[in-house]
Amino acid sequence: MTQQEDASSPRALSRDDWIAAARKMLIEKGISGIRLRSLSESLNATTGAFYWQYRKLEDLLEDVRQDWARANSDPFTHAIEAAGPDGMRQYLAYVRVLVLDGTVDPRYDNAIRDWAHSSPRTAEILREIEIKRIDQLTSVFQAMGFQDKAAIIRARVTYFHQTGYNAMQIKETQEERLRNLPYYAEVLTDSTVMHRLPTPDDVRNFLLSGGFPDPDGEKS
Repeated sequence: MTQQEDASSPRALSRDDWIAAARKMLIEKGISGIRLRSLSESLNATTGAFYWQYRKLEDLLEDVRQDWARANSDPFTHAIEAAGPDGMRQYLAYVRVLVLDGTVDPRYDNAIRDWAHSSPRTAEILREIEIKRIDQLTSVFQAMGFQDKAAIIRARVTYFHQTGYNAMQIKETQEERLRNLPYYAEVLTDSTVMHRLPTPDDVRNFLLSGGFPDPDGEKS
């Protein structure tokens, strides 16, 4: 940025700035709250500054859809891939992202789902991403040894449980959620190993460590 291009300069604002502002507005006010004037005011910019980056508002909204698809899915993909081939390690990595990492914002998912009711394009993107997420979880359960329908249904139950949990905006402290995880893990994976963890801190450390000291560790 040159001395002449301060924060109020149209060229000083990137597409990422507009996407971040639209994301925040979508989460807080819903799609009906995203208006060009409101976005511009939130960035302390004129409406003319918008057109340095976009031809029309719909172009920005498409970028928001794609931003959501990456921001709320990539952390799961990266964590599961980093966990290696062991299915239980993959499941624990998935849970760690949900509960501990803070890299996925469930409010963003809720806002996209609300938007999908009135936007066919958003509904299309939502369907694509949800299919990918369920397929990903199906692979996790297959890596645990569950076959065919058993893996698919466990993946669906896991995913539907989480989307329902987010949609209902259940109020739990992190300690309460960690204390409940061994019961969810038993229902979803048939593993009772987490019941041996007496405190929420033990569960937290278990998740952060990947659960088992080696791939042949005890998992039942």
